[in-house]
Amino acid sequence: MDHDFSFWTFTLPNYMLAVLTYTLLGRIVLSFLFASRPDAVINRVFAQITDPVLRIIRVITPQVVGNGLVIVLAIIWLLALRMLLFLVTRAFGLAPTNVI
Repeated sequence: MDHDFSFWTFTLPNYMLAVLTYTLLGRIVLSFLFASRPDAVINRVFAQITDPVLRIIRVITPQVVGNGLVIVLAIIWLLALRMLLFLVTRAFGLAPTNVI
């Protein structure tokens, strides 16, 4: 199998956005699992990783929205950004055309 790194302009940002999205999902799941112990180490690690993203999302989100919902909105924004990344890189011919 021939590995082609010519699509790194699509693959690398897409991978980074996917990691952030799944980390936010993990933070939501862990907040339910460790609700009685919010100071658990795993909660603090996930918070340190995702807090910069949430600060950025908080800037573009109205203050009426609660903090719990900001995490969900961050996931939606990241998914929309991944779709936009694909469409833009595909329009410029920088995304892979044959996925299979």
